[in-house]
Amino acid sequence: MNKQKNKNKRKNNEGMAILVALIFIVVAVIALTALSARLMQQTKMVDRYQDFKDCFQGLEAAVAQSSLAVEAQEKGIIGLEDWTPTYNEDDSIALPDFDEDVAAPEALLTMPDVEYMAYAIDWYTDGLDNNGNGLVDEDAEALQYTIYAAAKKNDTMRKVEIVYDKQDVNVWRNAIFAGSGQAGGLINGNVSIHGAVHLLGENLVFGASAISALELSGTSLIHNNYEGLDADLRARVPALPQALFEGQVVDTLEANLRVRNGLVALSGNSEIGEVQDDTNDFKETMDGTFVNDGWTGNSVTPDGDRGDPTSVQSDNGWDENYDLGDRVPFPTLADDWQEPVTGTKIMDPETGTWYTHEDYFTEVLLADEVDQNDGTYNGDIVLNARGDDYYWNASTGEELTGNDVASATPDLNNDDFILFDATANMLTMNGQIEINGNLEFIGRGSDTTINYTGRAAILVQGDVTIDTDLLSCNNGDKNDTANSFPANNIIGLMAKGNMYVGSTSQLQIMGAFYAEQMIRSEKQTDIMGTFVSSYFDMGTNVPSIYQVPDLADWLPRGMIGNYPIYSMVPMSWREIR
Repeated sequence: MNKQKNKNKRKNNEGMAILVALIFIVVAVIALTALSARLMQQTKMVDRYQDFKDCFQGLEAAVAQSSLAVEAQEKGIIGLEDWTPTYNEDDSIALPDFDEDVAAPEALLTMPDVEYMAYAIDWYTDGLDNNGNGLVDEDAEALQYTIYAAAKKNDTMRKVEIVYDKQDVNVWRNAIFAGSGQAGGLINGNVSIHGAVHLLGENLVFGASAISALELSGTSLIHNNYEGLDADLRARVPALPQALFEGQVVDTLEANLRVRNGLVALSGNSEIGEVQDDTNDFKETMDGTFVNDGWTGNSVTPDGDRGDPTSVQSDNGWDENYDLGDRVPFPTLADDWQEPVTGTKIMDPETGTWYTHEDYFTEVLLADEVDQNDGTYNGDIVLNARGDDYYWNASTGEELTGNDVASATPDLNNDDFILFDATANMLTMNGQIEINGNLEFIGRGSDTTINYTGRAAILVQGDVTIDTDLLSCNNGDKNDTANSFPANNIIGLMAKGNMYVGSTSQLQIMGAFYAEQMIRSEKQTDIMGTFVSSYFDMGTNVPSIYQVPDLADWLPRGMIGNYPIYSMVPMSWREIR
């Protein structure tokens, strides 16, 4: 009986074990199924997230390709050449789907399954009020663009809208532009700069001691305003642009400091920008600093890296690297000629090669286009505020001196000429002049002013020396000076050698100044305009250089480097659903 009970008990236990095992198997199957489903779901999520990330690379490619095209003055359309934009209710464009006939998307070389396309809208020509001021396609919308871009991988698609400010970074949109430099740097000595500074430093190398691209010592400064400018000089130039900054409308030079190679050394009481003071009506901070190699000097705190300057006030701090790559070269007379508005090169029909700047100046612009060898003055020209009258007409080949100058009758609008009346201290000029020698502006005693009227670009194969006041005026009247520079009157000087500015103290000089080798300004001279040179020697007496923002738009024809170089600066970014 007991045996039978035990037997039955074993059978019951075995049945229960089978049932429990079956339950565990079912649970395990369910769990495995759930885990598999979850794994598959997670895998899909990971794949979709990877697609999402890869799409961003497609967006970057689309935006970069479109913005580079706009910089090159092309349309900035990528894969949508056959599409006519359609607009949403908020006046933003609605990009087509990737599978529509009007779309011909491009693919990433490294990820062929990522497709992209982009469309650039020029605010100035789109027939819309983009900035919301009630006006359509007005001047405030010039050089403003919106780039719409889309990218797709598998079933994932992303779209962005980016607003750009297309800025001209031409060499003449600075107070100082320096090229290769010398062993001691690019700017040597003390100087007061009001405006943008752009330094390339192509020849700078680092040795045992740090070499500075820009060394500011004593009371040297770079400011973003006209503080301290003589009232008479200020009246001769246009009012500064205005901007809304920290809720206040302020005058500004829109000044940036850019240094591609070399350190910026700050010592003593030198400073770059100032702390903004809301009691003033001008901007004190710099718009930006872009320095690759960093900072040095006793006004810089070492941090084991780039250094932390104690006297830099800039809207973007001081740690941003140079932002323009190699798109802004130092211009030389041997470079290809480029048209001022379009940047177009011009072919020499006799050689089948591009005109160099110097050849186009001398063979096409100067004097008679039929006779390409005429118009050059051989020898030195000295314009003396206490000297003799002088006249040279490159178009006719006529040269007069002394009392004979009174008989000069140049065509004021068509001839290439300079006419100097020493008694009136008045220089009248027009067109293009080439001097195969040196050019000097000098004065004596208290008579150190030469007033000028007209517009001319002067190419000097030797050196240029300016040892007088050189001031603009209207219509040959030295008392009519209001807004006389640079739209109405401007002298542009190009020296193939060196330029020596202001060896006499307290001079005032206005113009556009280029030297292929060096510019030296050692005394307390006020310069209104722009310096462009390979190297600057500023001495110890702190000359002051004041940028005139309008100068780049009013250079006399024939000035070197007078062509647009654009950079697309993003102002806003948003992703579109």
